[in-house]
Amino acid sequence: MPKIVAIHQPNYLPWIGYFHKMMSCDVFVIADDVKLSTSSITHRNKIKCTSGVLLLTVPLAIKRVIIKDVIIYNEINWGEKHFQSLQHCYARSRYWSDYKEHFRDIYSKKWEKIIDLNMTLINLIRKILEIKTPMVFSSQLPNLKGRKSERIVDICKKLKGDVYLSGQGARVYNDEQFFNQEDIELRYQQFKHPVYPQLWGEFVDKLSVVDLIFNCGPESKKILEGCSYEEG
Repeated sequence: MPKIVAIHQPNYLPWIGYFHKMMSCDVFVIADDVKLSTSSITHRNKIKCTSGVLLLTVPLAIKRVIIKDVIIYNEINWGEKHFQSLQHCYARSRYWSDYKEHFRDIYSKKWEKIIDLNMTLINLIRKILEIKTPMVFSSQLPNLKGRKSERIVDICKKLKGDVYLSGQGARVYNDEQFFNQEDIELRYQQFKHPVYPQLWGEFVDKLSVVDLIFNCGPESKKILEGCSYEEG
């Protein structure tokens, strides 16, 4: 069986497709040694409230550095505000009471670095979704070379991967010819966004995965597993 590698930045409360990709590979690489983009969702994501979509943003003190060195701005109590927002949006959801204390514990702590906060949330969500895929930090891989496709291929080779599982949005910049000549199969994630029971009116997609978890609880894993489709 070919070994499938996927790579993603350690985002804040990631969306559903992030965890579907994690389920669909053999090794999930956390890209923590790349620079934080100004348009990054590494420190922000969306949930759904009574009034519509709400953007939660973790304030940053030091951000023009690589992700693992990004520092949170803790002069305001953003953690309490984020938890209160989650509570306001999801207190009426079917499974809020099942998971709220786990999130309360995380938001009650003072986090210095965004990566530590994000990885704690990601690991909690992995546990809820029963995802066993091993994770590796790119900063732990020695002597990575190149940028973009060259770097991805180097990561795959260091992990003895045969297949790189890419998001659809990367089609515009993946160098397919380079993957071919390096004998790494380039495969694109086949993900169809699910429609699931959701509060507050018309269904909204591409929210943080917590929207799925609070609304669907133990069924969330099965819903995610049903999001794959065959290309044809």
